[in-house]
Amino acid sequence: MLVRLICWDEELARQRVQSLAGCGFEIDGSRLHPSGLVGQFKKLAPAVVLIDLDRLPSHGREVAGALRQSPSTRHIPIVFAGGAPEKLERIRRELPDAVYVDWKNAARALKKAAANPPVNPAKPVSHMQRYQGSGLVTKLGLKPDLKVALIAGPEGFEELVGDWPAGIEIQPRFDGRTELAIWFVRSARELAAVADVLGVKLRRGVSAWICYPKQSGRYKVDFQGNDVRAACLEVGLVDYKICSVDADWSAMKFTRKKL
Repeated sequence: MLVRLICWDEELARQRVQSLAGCGFEIDGSRLHPSGLVGQFKKLAPAVVLIDLDRLPSHGREVAGALRQSPSTRHIPIVFAGGAPEKLERIRRELPDAVYVDWKNAARALKKAAANPPVNPAKPVSHMQRYQGSGLVTKLGLKPDLKVALIAGPEGFEELVGDWPAGIEIQPRFDGRTELAIWFVRSARELAAVADVLGVKLRRGVSAWICYPKQSGRYKVDFQGNDVRAACLEVGLVDYKICSVDADWSAMKFTRKKL
């Protein structure tokens, strides 16, 4: 039987696979492709998904949430290993029927999870549902006196935001003074160029929203949200928020990886 290990550090993933040798499962710890996530797991059909919470626990939570949102992957048992207690509490509330364990007991937990797949698995609230009903000022984290680079925004975007907080300075370009970027992209080529710029110029402590057309919107594009995440991961950035801008646009927020 196959266990799919999700670990965001390739060297650590190799160590995890070695530590689980002889547990009775084949462990696939290869790098996860963000694009077509559910399709990958549907094709692979693992007996258990093992998620390492010691690195980027929010990413692990989102993978688990995506699997539970889809009928084709909802019943795959999920084991979370490691993780800080304060992070675990939130995940437990959203996924109470997953298995939570420390690494020294991971092999035993895998066997238990494989033998007891969830009958009526919990379906956590998606990112979009969490933000539904919030205004864009709240969603985008706009604060008074912030220097915001708004780049390639669609016509009417500033009016869509509504009441911008007092003292915000809207800049037409991303530079050394920028404290938050809101950057709209409309093609895979634009996405690659923006990711390259942010990979070089995004300072620590500064965040950037990349806004991209929804698959269900009026714009026809050659990329999707998972491609946005993958492009930015390649240049050393990590996403930590996602929101709906309007009927046509979604947005993903990035910052530089912690050392």
